[in-house]
Amino acid sequence: MYLFSTGTAEVIAITAPTLNFVPGRGLRLAVSVDDEPSQLLDVVSAETNARDSNRNWEESVKNNARYAQAKVAIPQPGYHTLKFWMVDPGVVLQKVVVNLGGLRPSYLGPPESYHNNTASAASRN
Repeated sequence: MYLFSTGTAEVIAITAPTLNFVPGRGLRLAVSVDDEPSQLLDVVSAETNARDSNRNWEESVKNNARYAQAKVAIPQPGYHTLKFWMVDPGVVLQKVVVNLGGLRPSYLGPPESYHNNTASAASRN
């Protein structure tokens, strides 16, 4: 991704609704930018239980998504590589949102960023 500014960005991982299927263990993934150390994100905590009207599970099913956030440092403008790491099986990454400030609330998230793929543009001509 190409970023025009420096500072802190919020990376929001939107995943499919799922449960921790190994007793006593949650579901996690990790995120990193460039060659920085990865940050573990809890998608489902180890204490989550779908029985007895668990509000967390009900919300994830209602929204058809779970959300996990991380703050990452952007030391200089330019091209950066955003990496996601599988830690536990069963986590399905559906959408990634990088909030550099000014993210407005919406149900489906912001529209997809403009992407210029010169290879596909050349094949259309």
